Amino acid sequence: MTSSGSCRGPSARASRHRSALAGFGALVILAAAGAPDVAAGGPAATPAEATVFIRVTGDVRAEYMDLFKQSREVRGLELATGSGFVVSPAGHVLTNHHVISGGDVILKRAQGDVHLQLDVTKIEVVLPSEGASGESERSFVASVEAVDPDLDLAVLSVGGELPFLHLGDSDVLETGQPITVWGFPLGRKLELGRSGGADVPQVSASRGLVGAVRRDDRGEARYVQTDAAINPGSSGGPMLDADGYVVGVVELKLREGTAIGFGIPINLVKDFIETRGPEPSMPSRRLKIGPPESLRGKGLSLRIPEGMEDVSPHRLLCSSGGSGDEVLRVDRVSSPLGLPALELLLLSGKAFESFSASPKVPSRAASFGELHGLMGWARAETGDGGGRDIEYALVDLGREKLVARYVGPSPQMAFNRGLLRSSLRSVEAERLLTAEVSAPLPPAFERVALDAPPAPEIQLPARWIREPETGSRLRGLPVPDAAISASPEGDFTVSFRVSWWRSRRVTPEDAATTRSAQRGSRGPGWYAISGDRLGVSYSVEGVFLALGDGLFQLEVVSPSAKRPFLQDLFAAWVKGFGAAL
Repeated sequence: MTSSGSCRGPSARASRHRSALAGFGALVILAAAGAPDVAAGGPAATPAEATVFIRVTGDVRAEYMDLFKQSREVRGLELATGSGFVVSPAGHVLTNHHVISGGDVILKRAQGDVHLQLDVTKIEVVLPSEGASGESERSFVASVEAVDPDLDLAVLSVGGELPFLHLGDSDVLETGQPITVWGFPLGRKLELGRSGGADVPQVSASRGLVGAVRRDDRGEARYVQTDAAINPGSSGGPMLDADGYVVGVVELKLREGTAIGFGIPINLVKDFIETRGPEPSMPSRRLKIGPPESLRGKGLSLRIPEGMEDVSPHRLLCSSGGSGDEVLRVDRVSSPLGLPALELLLLSGKAFESFSASPKVPSRAASFGELHGLMGWARAETGDGGGRDIEYALVDLGREKLVARYVGPSPQMAFNRGLLRSSLRSVEAERLLTAEVSAPLPPAFERVALDAPPAPEIQLPARWIREPETGSRLRGLPVPDAAISASPEGDFTVSFRVSWWRSRRVTPEDAATTRSAQRGSRGPGWYAISGDRLGVSYSVEGVFLALGDGLFQLEVVSPSAKRPFLQDLFAAWVKGFGAAL
């Protein structure tokens, strides 16, 4: 037996199943809901795995007039059936509040109105069987953990590990994008192929498009409109995007309209879970964006999610570090390549990142203050059923380019996609290539202390911008005990680099061999390297010097076109380096 009633919302009716009230044949209508699907104890392999059928049982007390006022009570009656979906590995189920609530119902009849009081005594969550797989359904008695009647949301708990669906981000929904609704429309009425009906129906899927994202008086997203089929019993089910992430919860359809249904945007659900629900047990964490932050010395400003910070000491790189959840990286490069060519290099894994990724949608032109660029996102499959997403923005500063991106596990990126895009759109930048080397530089030097107390002071070109270096990793040598680089202000494409090892394990000649097979023209311990970086031909000249008990490595790195302007300065630097110690 089932009962039925009306759905929330102006000019709207939500479906509820019907049940016969034993004793006088009155029909009671209660709202039913639909649910998304997930996989047992982890992410669902398909939405159907985590879509749950909800049975609501309770007591009904009826009052009516028959010559005089009479009342009748029936206990243990099935009041309604509906849908829901698992949202956490701890067995939390999301559905509509109207699916699991009781309340009062008035039935109109010729003899007089019947007043029904519905008291819910038990809520069951059922994971339907997989049919041909032979796996039987699993039933759990659920407790109500949190409700919001205004949003029409409820979180149930079954206290066990279940397959769950990952939540997406409704802020990035666009009109016309594909969407799929899962649930149990009309409950058992669709089980036409079974002679005796079915205790638990099969889950249904209906494809459609996002018709619009309807906003409230404050301009905030309140409903996701779709033309996917929504019927009585669909309420509470998940609305999934093409990548399988939940972007809405089915709530209602227009009685007067055809193929016009509405869902609750999933970001409103996140607000509800964060304040009143099982937020700590959710598989993804929600980020919050901070105010605009200027990165000192890097000519760069953007809004970074709270809890993240730039830990890179290099002025051409912003990095939040780590490799687990989302990681922010911004590279500043000098390149004649256009943004589409840099985008190909980024996604191919041939520059910037170590993995290749496939674009999910074509990148789009974007503005960053007075600057222009493009934005896009791509996914790299990891082979374990998961993936890593990259949300990126490329900003054109003429001879300079910014390659900004967030990289992280696909579910966590999908959960926060709108916020990450907002962060990237906030990028503002100044040009650092303001005085490129175009003539020989004078041999002026100053003494500098290395960031390692036992190290001696060294000399570097005067008034150049200094920053720490990681140093060359050479076969047969450990990581340098100290390293530093310096560039002329206004030209970061040129750098003088120093690495220092406190003890000598190899001779300068052997160390030069491990750095490059190309011997330098100035004698033992010298080497040369040439190559191409993002469309620019670069040259490197270096030398290893045995000074005191330690070993020094000196290098000049520059575009090949600027090499003639640096030869005399580098020679003077090397010549006076030992005397300055």
